[in-house]
Amino acid sequence: MASEKHLLLRIEKGVGIVTFNRPERRNAISWELAEDCVELFRELRFRDDVHVVVLTGEGKGFCSGGDVEWLSGGGDRPIPGLSDKAVPRYQRKTPAGPFAEFSREIINLEKPVIAALHGATMGAGLAYALACDRRFADTTTRMAAIFIQRGFSPDCGITYFLPRVTSVSNALMMVETGKIFEAEQCLEMGLIDELVPEGQALEAALEYAQLLAAGPSVAVDLARRFIHKSLNSTLDEMLDYEAVAGTITLQTHDAAEGTSSFLEKRDPVFKGQ
Repeated sequence: MASEKHLLLRIEKGVGIVTFNRPERRNAISWELAEDCVELFRELRFRDDVHVVVLTGEGKGFCSGGDVEWLSGGGDRPIPGLSDKAVPRYQRKTPAGPFAEFSREIINLEKPVIAALHGATMGAGLAYALACDRRFADTTTRMAAIFIQRGFSPDCGITYFLPRVTSVSNALMMVETGKIFEAEQCLEMGLIDELVPEGQALEAALEYAQLLAAGPSVAVDLARRFIHKSLNSTLDEMLDYEAVAGTITLQTHDAAEGTSSFLEKRDPVFKGQ
């Protein structure tokens, strides 16, 4: 990866810990880092040694959003309307490019993705946090759909995630004002699932992730997939999807183990198979 040092991966007990590593820029996302995020998540989708992913940031913040140097049009990578440089055909069709694509890849990973948040969680960073299955945040966390404050319209899927995670009225207020919210306010609005003391978000997220990683991961992944499908499906469609998932999971080792352990009155030992 071109900016490998800016995106870190380590694996612990079936959990892949992915860390934005630009602490000097509050983990602002550059074009190259966004490309690397997309590439890594596509790889992780097919890695059997990773059952769950935790997404976090190094230093004093999770992710402060898109890199302002690029957004200003002054960097090497052109931006439509703000750069004199020629814009590639791909970017003309999708100006946000890999920034937006990463939101899609968080969902497409088809494994649980848990966010461990602290400090600035804004703009694209907020979109990525909202795309995750669950958000653990410490008391330093501050959130904002900051785009409007820079004169931009929202992107990276934030208009999809916000009204589903919080309320429609909160979503409208956030994208219309770009207001910054402190951790306690974010918890009240449903933007944070669990609020922990300063410095403990990653530990809390890892504890939850390892619980999932030790489970029947085929069933977990299918359950996750169908929750996302349900957001745009009818009841009849979901009943059919669930029937298919039931047929698939009944053929796994873990389904047999789960049944046997119940009958034998012992804890199951799942293999993710």
